[in-house]
Amino acid sequence: MSELGTSKKKRRGGMRRKTGCQTCKARHSRCDEKKPVCSNCERLGLDCKQSDFIAPSSWNNTPSELTPPTPAPAPQVTMDEMQLVPVQAQGSPDDTLFINFEQPASTWDIFRTRIDGLDQVSDESPPNDVFSQLNLAVPRSPMLTSPSSLSTEAPVSLTTETAFLLQTYLRTVARWMDLMCHNSTYQLIIPKLTLTSPLLFHCVCAFTAKYLSLSNRRSTNWDPTARHHYGLALHHLIHALNTPNHQHALTATILLSSYEIVAGIASEHHRRHILGQTMLIKHHNINAQSTGMDKANFWIHVRHEIGFAQTTGRPLILDPEEWNVHWEEGETREDVLGNHVLWILARVLCLIYGNEGSTQSGKRKRIAFLQELEVWRSGLSDTFIGIPYGEADAEGFRKVYFTVTAAAAAAFWYHVTHILLYAEPTLQDESYKPLIQDQAMRLTNIAISEFPDSLRVFATHGLFFAAKHIHGIARKARIWNILNDVEAELGYHTRSMVKRLQDLVEQGS
Repeated sequence: MSELGTSKKKRRGGMRRKTGCQTCKARHSRCDEKKPVCSNCERLGLDCKQSDFIAPSSWNNTPSELTPPTPAPAPQVTMDEMQLVPVQAQGSPDDTLFINFEQPASTWDIFRTRIDGLDQVSDESPPNDVFSQLNLAVPRSPMLTSPSSLSTEAPVSLTTETAFLLQTYLRTVARWMDLMCHNSTYQLIIPKLTLTSPLLFHCVCAFTAKYLSLSNRRSTNWDPTARHHYGLALHHLIHALNTPNHQHALTATILLSSYEIVAGIASEHHRRHILGQTMLIKHHNINAQSTGMDKANFWIHVRHEIGFAQTTGRPLILDPEEWNVHWEEGETREDVLGNHVLWILARVLCLIYGNEGSTQSGKRKRIAFLQELEVWRSGLSDTFIGIPYGEADAEGFRKVYFTVTAAAAAAFWYHVTHILLYAEPTLQDESYKPLIQDQAMRLTNIAISEFPDSLRVFATHGLFFAAKHIHGIARKARIWNILNDVEAELGYHTRSMVKRLQDLVEQGS
């Protein structure tokens, strides 16, 4: 017992700081002492308590510190639920020990501390061949055992607040998730599961409350509620990862990862969250040929990876050649055709940000991708044809109408992929310049049109490249405003993109 309870982690190099915030001290994390909120707390949405040179222990937190404040009284979180994890002692099957594990702050914290070999992966940049080092089948931590609320899947208890969150989920973020899924999996299947799975219940409540806290559509402060459900969901995820089939673990990780990226997709830490998702996908052999919830989760993971790859200029972690895709000739479903162009886009990202990106062989592959895009386009139905309407505005942009939102999203990414092949990370040929302007205009035409929030959110990463390459400060500023509106109205983080774009203008790029 003493070995389990008192084992020490190797401390990273550098002088120990005595003036870091209390939150970082309690989590044993390095604090950059940024005021009034340090970078760690800002990224994770934690309460940044400035240091008084005494780091508080998790044992002396008062119940009021663990109970979220308004907008409505939330269920009381006991110290047993938040800090003590019951484990079966080795060699003593009848004895249950309660060990105070470090409070997890993200899905990455959970995967890193509970999977063999993952703590050896660099925090800053996990290598793409990391999967050969890891073993998800045998959790490093002991298996959870009974008398804990985390080890039994008791039906959830609804309150006025949580019922409101579940209803808001259906009207908002669930539709984001189902953008490229005509089966509406996250709108039809997840709500049923939340009533019997505390894990998914808290994930959905956390994600929805986070959305409400960041958007300007509600005046109530939902952030404490979001953090409350997020913390409970992380602990239920620990239990799910310690069960043989990891029940709902991937769905929960997708939802929690969505919570984590909604306020900061550009964060380097999100690469580590994606790594956790990827391990579950590979462990359970989930791919494009999976069905039901697994298939929906796979394509949402793909969109997460694509967004992050575009933001950071890196290849995807999950190699598109391993997706096991199969495309039927004559396919008419807009979601399937949209996922097809995402597969092309993912391979393009791996090319341009990989080792071959600037080589002669890479240029030949770019041309082959341009031809592949035209083959994809030639088989599309009329629903993929945008119909212009209204007059062009002062910058020359004109709104377009698509009968199906998924078709508009697919057309959007078709144009993005062209810009990437023409001009990223550098211009490939002078003859591409007018083509780049045409694609950027078409991208922006879709972005300014009256489309659902799901497309507005998904379009932000592609708009970065439209704004980067389009000519004219007025047109660039128009796209900046579109991005700013997405964050102001929907809470989806775009300010770092706008800042990067403005910096490029100042640098004359």
